[in-house]
Amino acid sequence: MRESIDKNEALRVTLTITVCMLAGKLLALGSPVYLALYPTIVMTKGKDFSWQGLVKMLFPTFIAASCALVIAELFHDHPFIIWTISLIFFDQMRRRANNPAKLGAMLMPTFNWILIIVFSQHTTADMPMRIHEILISMTITILITKLMRALLPKPNHPFMLNEKQPAFSSQTVTYQNRFVSLSLIGCGLAFLMIVDLISATFCMVPVIAAATQFTRASFRQVVERRLLTQVGGCAIAVIFTLLMAGHQNVIGYYALGLGGLVFMIAHAMAHAQGALRDLHADSLLATMLPIQLYMTSSSLGLESTYLRAWELTVTLGILFILHQLTSSRDSDDQRHYSHP
Repeated sequence: MRESIDKNEALRVTLTITVCMLAGKLLALGSPVYLALYPTIVMTKGKDFSWQGLVKMLFPTFIAASCALVIAELFHDHPFIIWTISLIFFDQMRRRANNPAKLGAMLMPTFNWILIIVFSQHTTADMPMRIHEILISMTITILITKLMRALLPKPNHPFMLNEKQPAFSSQTVTYQNRFVSLSLIGCGLAFLMIVDLISATFCMVPVIAAATQFTRASFRQVVERRLLTQVGGCAIAVIFTLLMAGHQNVIGYYALGLGGLVFMIAHAMAHAQGALRDLHADSLLATMLPIQLYMTSSSLGLESTYLRAWELTVTLGILFILHQLTSSRDSDDQRHYSHP
């Protein structure tokens, strides 16, 4: 019975993500990546799939992106003001994120704020239209999610009713936590605002995830796990792209291949628990993004996928080096004070 339930979950995840990604391609949106980003986040991180729960999950991201657009337009010729206001926003978000659930909820609004700021600085894209497409993508994601859950409902069995939901205890967000988050995220945004490197914007996702951890041990775990999943996801995307080569414009073939790939990862995720489930969820997101970002009917986007993998490796390598350097300093200080 459990096997059947896990397969049902894998099918829900597969159909939701695949249909949304296909919609992004077929509707010819200027930014189809949102129809890979939002459904994957909803299906891997979501807990409440009611209409209210889905809106509550995605609405803060829309508000953050809209506010970022207003700030970017008002102070377009004053990037330092934009950066300063962004720091205030990041700090307020971090100050309120006092448990793992709120930390997870902080990721998408923070990243979408950065995305809007960077793209408004370095591109000539119609940013109000991008906000419009964000809203369209969220609406499609909610509708497809509800449809798939109606077609493949989650059964209520006695052993499932006895499963305990994880309890998240609140922790004190110290000034040190806020300083680390503000330093890493703020420096990342400053770099992206100064250097015209649009492709590196998505590298801020693992930076935000690592910078908002409460302990050094969890910081290192996030960096190591993201290095495995993000770069590994790019490698899987490359293999998928090569298998699609020359046929990616055949919708039926593309849909079948994409659905099969999503199902393999989703099936492994459905059978996993705890940290291993998170590993598969991160891998799923890391695999879908480059496929939706770079593969078109006329281009495979292999070079862009390789570049993405390299940028992620460098970014996570820098975070790991910073962790090691500060660890060495802390160890030296402890030895100094213990041996006067």
